[in-house]
Amino acid sequence: MRYILKKLPSQAKRFSRMTKLEKWSVLYSNLWLTPMIYALLSLIFVFVTLWADLEMNVYKGMPSFLKVDYALTKTILSTLTAGILSLTTFTFYGVLGALSTFSSQFSPRILKNFMMNKVTQRTLGIFSGSFLYVLFCLFFINEDTAQAYSLIPSAAVLTALLTISTFAIFINHIVNWLQVTNLTEQIKQESVNIIESSLVNELKPHKAEKPDDVKMQVPGGEGKQMYAKQSGYLQKTYFNALIRQAAEDNLIIRLDNRIGSFVFRSTPVLTYWHPSPDFELDEGLYSGMFEIGKNQTEVQDIEFSINKFVEIAIRALGNDDPKTATNIIYQIGDLLIQISEMEVFSPYLTDEDGNLRVILKNLTYADYLYRGFASIRHYAKKDAVITGELLSVLNAIAHAIDEKDHKHVWDFTKYTISGFEQGLLYDLDMYRFRDLLKDIAETTGNEDGCKELMDKLDDKAN
Repeated sequence: MRYILKKLPSQAKRFSRMTKLEKWSVLYSNLWLTPMIYALLSLIFVFVTLWADLEMNVYKGMPSFLKVDYALTKTILSTLTAGILSLTTFTFYGVLGALSTFSSQFSPRILKNFMMNKVTQRTLGIFSGSFLYVLFCLFFINEDTAQAYSLIPSAAVLTALLTISTFAIFINHIVNWLQVTNLTEQIKQESVNIIESSLVNELKPHKAEKPDDVKMQVPGGEGKQMYAKQSGYLQKTYFNALIRQAAEDNLIIRLDNRIGSFVFRSTPVLTYWHPSPDFELDEGLYSGMFEIGKNQTEVQDIEFSINKFVEIAIRALGNDDPKTATNIIYQIGDLLIQISEMEVFSPYLTDEDGNLRVILKNLTYADYLYRGFASIRHYAKKDAVITGELLSVLNAIAHAIDEKDHKHVWDFTKYTISGFEQGLLYDLDMYRFRDLLKDIAETTGNEDGCKELMDKLDDKAN
């Protein structure tokens, strides 16, 4: 296994180990790939139509209304070349305008979502391919090579119709994207895909469902450390390969950083233990199981996706847009419910034989609650309506999740109430807060704590 991994080029080796979702993210995170594919297809189409009209004289078998002489063919192609180029330029300006709007109104971190959208990529691809088609056809036609043309002008007209239709679809696409509900729904779906890919498909089969049984295998004493070779964000860890290699080397590894953390050069990436004190770790091999880059990515980082929601909500609160902030709170709540259903909050990963191999720097459900709602709670501490919506979502979460996470929901509820400036509460706000607190307390089994919290709320309000 070591020999194979060393023989493969570094980038090819990493790409081969990526999941389908990760490969899609890498390939389509830039705007050049899809237009390049469409450009190649258009060039193939150019040579097919040229061959049919110039070599096979297809126009002879066509109806008279599809036979076009050289002068008209040239006029059609030259007109469409200028027209499609102008429309392409206008479309690119539309893309830049949409990106500027997304960046200023929502968050610069969602620009990648717009770029990777299939409609955006295909629009630019169709425009690039259409322009190249009419341009190359115009370049190759000649008055002396054929008496008339059929497929070339017909295909050019159809290409123009396709371009105009795509332009209309793209304008509608931008308008839909500017609607917060559609934007947040896509971000949430992206987060769900990350959960299914990283938490469920990759990690859950290795997570110890009974951590107390595996905890006995945690080694004592100080282990040896492997250090980062460069500074940057920890973007990805190849857990399956890491567990297999650790089992092969009879290692127990503790990861010293979470996905999305910024690591500095020459700081520990992992700590390992081996029965033999003379064991030498192949740092080149193990370093290849971690990807460190200059930017955070959402491939394995659920926190990064949650932070997109939080940024949009904070900007909405700053712009006096409570409807957007409320929608974001609902989406985060739905995402937290799915995390509770899918995640096994155990830091221990085992091999096929049940032996401890990797110890994660794991997040608990309380950590996810904090990262999802703490900043919103801070910026809404003077807004009774938004705070009430936050309590309402916490109540919905408490009803939906397993009892094992009820304590975390109640603790965050207390944290939310204690941070609100109760002097701003009016009677109707107080009634709503009390009803929500009572419902959350009954669901989580904290009736006694609820009475104490309500008494404090009454004292501060008065």
